Amino acid sequence: MSKIIIADDHIIVAQGIAGLLKPEHQVLAIAKDGDELIELVKEHQPELVITDISMPGMTGIAAVAALKRISKDLKVICLTMHNEQEYAEGAIAAGALGYVLKHEATDDLVDAVNSVLSGQQYLSKSVKVADNSPSLSARQLSVLRLLVQGKSAKQVADELYISPRTVEFHKYSIMKLIDAKTSAELIQYALSHGLV
Repeated sequence: MSKIIIADDHIIVAQGIAGLLKPEHQVLAIAKDGDELIELVKEHQPELVITDISMPGMTGIAAVAALKRISKDLKVICLTMHNEQEYAEGAIAAGALGYVLKHEATDDLVDAVNSVLSGQQYLSKSVKVADNSPSLSARQLSVLRLLVQGKSAKQVADELYISPRTVEFHKYSIMKLIDAKTSAELIQYALSHGLV
């Protein structure tokens, strides 16, 4: 019986997930946001975390990155309503092994848990893969999205657990890749490609 912690700011959703996993797995605790999730993981040391991406405060993807720094062996599944490719890529880049859509959780979640616990990656079948996807890495996409939200290099660095210098490097690399000369062009590119 594996030990699991669930994070979702909607307690009913979290309880529903817990119900799907019992009695085969032991749900140790439920967190309502990323900060509480990190504290609970430190306290309980689970084998697996199932986390929403959209939560108050620290996002699920930022929490995944933080959790992997606490324990590189911890396995993580992101459970979300976002079926866009860049969200899935961002989650995997942060260290998640599984990416499951909430509306498919009844069918997919148990399979995802079993796959991820055995060290295999699991993505919901209907996660969209864009045909005209820009050739940016998942990390570059994460940096770009936060910059477009008006965050400073330091704020982006804090959220992604990287240095401001690394943020500037990614920004420079993205601008070179998409041939943008200014931050305004960078924002326009992100908007026109549906990256924000």
